[in-house]
Amino acid sequence: MGRERRGIPWIFLISVLVLLPLRAAAGSSAGSGGGSLSLPQGGLLLLLLPEKAPVRTLSLEGRRIFLFPWKEEGKSGKPRRFRAALVGVDFSRSPGLLRLDLDRSDGKSEQHFLRVTSRSFQVSRLTVARSFVTPPASLLHRLRRERRMIALALSPPDAPLRFHRPFLPPLEGKVTHDFGAYRFLNGHPMARHSGEDIDVPQGTPVRAANDGVVRLAGSFYYDGNMVILDHGGGLLTEYLHMSDIMVRPGERVRRGQVIGHVGHTGRVTGPVLHYGAVLHGAHVNPMLLPGLLSGAVTFDGVER
Repeated sequence: MGRERRGIPWIFLISVLVLLPLRAAAGSSAGSGGGSLSLPQGGLLLLLLPEKAPVRTLSLEGRRIFLFPWKEEGKSGKPRRFRAALVGVDFSRSPGLLRLDLDRSDGKSEQHFLRVTSRSFQVSRLTVARSFVTPPASLLHRLRRERRMIALALSPPDAPLRFHRPFLPPLEGKVTHDFGAYRFLNGHPMARHSGEDIDVPQGTPVRAANDGVVRLAGSFYYDGNMVILDHGGGLLTEYLHMSDIMVRPGERVRRGQVIGHVGHTGRVTGPVLHYGAVLHGAHVNPMLLPGLLSGAVTFDGVER
C-alpha cells in the first residue's frame, strides 16, 4: 500500500529476485542429504519427480503436499512425464532446515531436507486515515465476516495444476512497498506486508498472472476491490485495491485476461495494485512466479 518509498523498476526487481539461490536450478537434479534443496524466506519452487519414481506421498514438515501429473517437451521432442508438487516457505519462516518426507509405494519412507535461507526485508512507515488503524466498533462485525471469507478463499481444496505456461506480471510499474516489509501505520506496528505494491496510473488494466479459477471477487474494507485466483496445486494469486472487478466467483480465466483496473479502494494512499501469492497457506514472493517453470527442480534422489 501507499507511495512512501521511491519505486524500483518492476522488470529489474524480477531479474534480481529470480536469481536468489535455489541451489538446484532448471534442468538439474536434487538428491538426498541435508539442505540439498534451498529456498529463501518467501521462496517457492516447482518440484518434479520422474513419473516412475516409487513415491506415493510427499510431506513438508508433516503437511502432505499433493502430486499431480506434469508433462513437458524433451530435447528430442518426445514428451517427458513427471509428477509435480509446488513447495514454498512463508516469509516469516526462520532460516534453517525443513524436513521433506517421501512415503514410498513399497511401504518404506525417506527423509530429505529443504534449507531455508535468510533475506532482508524493508521497514515501511505510512500515514493513513485513523479508521484504517483503529476501526470503529460499528465495523467489527463486517471485518470478522470479511476475514472469514478471505481465509476460506485462501484455503482451496486440492486441485491439479491449472497452468502450463510461465506466469506473467499483472502489470508493469514501480514497487513502492516490498514483499514481507515490516509495517508501521501512523506509528503503530502492524502485520507484515504480504505482497508487492505496484504504483501505476488509475485505470491501468490488471491482468491474470496465469490460468486459474476465481475463488473470490468482491469489495472489502481493508483490501478494497479484490480478486483471488486459484491456479491449482495450492497456489493462489491476489489482486487488491482495484477500481472495478471484471470477473465473477467460479469463473475460469486465462493468462493475460483483464480482471479489473488499478484503483484507490481500501487502505491505500493512492492508486496502487497489491499483488500477492499464497501457497498452501504460506505467503510467498509473487515476483518469483515468472521464474517458476524455468527454475523447476527434478528430484531424482529417491532410493531404488
